[in-house]
Amino acid sequence: MSPGSLDELYEKLDADIEKKVDAVMSVGGDGTVNTIIQRLAGTDVSLLVLPGGTANDFARVLGSSANIKKVTQTIRQNVKKKIDLVSINGSYMATNGGLGFAADVAMEINELRKSFPQFKSLMKLSGKSIYSLFLAKKLLEREIKSYTFKISSEELNETIVSPLIMINNQPALGGDFIVAPNTNHQDGKVNITIFKHQNRLELISCILKILQGNYPVEDKNLLSFETASARIELMNDGDGLSFFGDGEVFAENHYWNIKCHPSYLSVYSPKDQADLVNFCTQVSLM
Repeated sequence: MSPGSLDELYEKLDADIEKKVDAVMSVGGDGTVNTIIQRLAGTDVSLLVLPGGTANDFARVLGSSANIKKVTQTIRQNVKKKIDLVSINGSYMATNGGLGFAADVAMEINELRKSFPQFKSLMKLSGKSIYSLFLAKKLLEREIKSYTFKISSEELNETIVSPLIMINNQPALGGDFIVAPNTNHQDGKVNITIFKHQNRLELISCILKILQGNYPVEDKNLLSFETASARIELMNDGDGLSFFGDGEVFAENHYWNIKCHPSYLSVYSPKDQADLVNFCTQVSLM
């Protein structure tokens, strides 16, 4: 289906859920997935992702490709699983998100995409590297703004100053930024990674190491922990901040209630299908 509006999409998804259809296919990027999971969350209707966006982080972690024949085989063989979702003030997120300058990057890209049709063509040509280019542009600015946040969770209760807080349901963002290497979307927890760097060069060094696949475990200004739920409050006066998740920018706020919902979305997983085929092949050769 190609709905003409968000309301029409939700009406059709609600009808599919009521009919208890086996599968809903998402053709697009992480933003398209984000829109669909707002309805599929907590149901038994399974999501099949056909990547057609820029970063396609969710499709990548599931092992989905743009080959319709290969992807639909996963439906026929019924290879699916339940994964965790993360809610941010009640809105669900499947991949990664955060507060601070990364949200500014996502907002700038989304505004350019909406305002200039030519920019969409550039994004198709550049692929996921467009995010790295805009991230580099942001990091090279003379001043990177930091904010005062109060973090409240079972694992951490602290007021910190940070230019960037990441909320992660899977290891990587933008394909190459492996910000949470030890987390996954079936562990029943959400990862929170806090960059406490106040020196711009130290922040750039930390981010470059992550981009190069060399996670800086020795960096005392990089704090990472797993939790079932947390609350983040902006302590600065004035306007709130935007949160970005699944490549989408959420409304500005001064607080964010974060919660992991274990096994809350059913998905078809081509990666698990491939692993199963490889395992069966190895067994047959023994």
